[in-house]
Amino acid sequence: MTLIFIILFLLWLFVVLIFLFYKLHLGRVEHRKMRRLIERLRLSNSKLSRYVDLDDLTAAQSRRYLVERIDRPERTETHALLYVDLDDFKTVNDTYGHDVGDALLIEVTDAMVAACRPGDFVALLGGDEFCVFLKGCDLERGGQVAHRFLQAVVEANVEVAGRRVIRTASIGVCELRPDQKMESALNVADAALYEAKSKGKNQILAGDHEVVRRMRQKQSRPSAEEVGAALENGEITYFVKPIFDLEQDRIEGVEALIRWVKPDGEILLPGQFLDLMADSYKRGVRPPLEAANEAAIGFSKLDPPIYCGWNISSKFLNNTVIPGLDADWLKALFNGLPPEMTVFEIVESTVIDNPEATKTLIKTLRSRGVRIALDDFGIGMSNLERLLEYPIDILKIDRSFVQSQTRESREGIMHGLVEMSKTMGFQIIAEGIETQSQLDLVRAAGITHAQGYFLGKPQTANYWLEEILRQRSQKTTSG
Repeated sequence: MTLIFIILFLLWLFVVLIFLFYKLHLGRVEHRKMRRLIERLRLSNSKLSRYVDLDDLTAAQSRRYLVERIDRPERTETHALLYVDLDDFKTVNDTYGHDVGDALLIEVTDAMVAACRPGDFVALLGGDEFCVFLKGCDLERGGQVAHRFLQAVVEANVEVAGRRVIRTASIGVCELRPDQKMESALNVADAALYEAKSKGKNQILAGDHEVVRRMRQKQSRPSAEEVGAALENGEITYFVKPIFDLEQDRIEGVEALIRWVKPDGEILLPGQFLDLMADSYKRGVRPPLEAANEAAIGFSKLDPPIYCGWNISSKFLNNTVIPGLDADWLKALFNGLPPEMTVFEIVESTVIDNPEATKTLIKTLRSRGVRIALDDFGIGMSNLERLLEYPIDILKIDRSFVQSQTRESREGIMHGLVEMSKTMGFQIIAEGIETQSQLDLVRAAGITHAQGYFLGKPQTANYWLEEILRQRSQKTTSG
């Protein structure tokens, strides 16, 4: 009897070992498959990188090209930048449709490119906003050359039903010193552009010392005490931006975007206060968790409900999340809000800065039913391996994938990501959709979810709640 038992035990042990070796083999095969897919994506990305410097629609350069060209350490000359914004361009899209708007953008860009001198170039910043780089110009000379581009815009036109569609432009001019970053210079040009529009449009205004003084007076960085007071007074709130299910043609989720709405109605973007706000947590000031909850809870009560996503920064992770991983911040955020209707978006910099803390956060949140998104999946592809290291539910691909020039290279990468998403079980959301052609592209690649200004701009939670109810009512009536 003992001998039979030993034989049966050895047979059972043999079967278990065979099963374990089989599972180990499958795991290695799957891992090799994923590595091969990553390598194919890298090869596709190397092709895409050659074209990402061009805008998707027009003959203009991309913002990425503008930054890389300007923010070079070896730059020694003074140049000028023109910030060009088409006047009343929205009415073209509203009246004639986006196809006519796109056609006019193409004509305007071609005209401005033709107006460039050797060494100059035109970059599209987004929508109907351009930046023209004027090589070797100071502020005075830049203002003189700007008239050439103002005239080029007016002469560009498209014809619709026998009628010529034309728009003027407003231009802000700034000087770009050798020691100056592009964003700093563009802020001055933007301030000059704003004043040009306020004076009647179709004008050129140079960003001189007086414009800079007014800009700094208006956009001065708030103090830590002011940010703390704004938090306590409920001035820090959230706008939301819709995320569309392209197959069902409906809004499936929203992304919450933090804003500071001052008593006088001025709205500050997070770049002007977010770092100070995160630092204030160390001094015992509470983050705006109730405001985050209020922005999301109305969407969760719709039928069917809509989820809400938030971005997690490195400073928030260090100052709030880790010290109280299972404490008050989660209770305040999820007060009446189902965890399964929430998504936490983690950018790659957060993963790099806090790898172990990020893993702890992901594990804790997913155990509660919260979904995790990896945000800003970038053109550099440095975070491909992170898809194997961190369990995620959603991958949000950066706007550079859909806004670069060559359709073939973009489709290759996006098809690869779709294939990977099916294998690993995560959803893909394409960000930065600004044109119909970009929307068509992501649909053709098999991506079923997207967001961007073309689909819906950031607005208050109440605005989008009302808009969603209106859209649903229309579908019910038409159905």
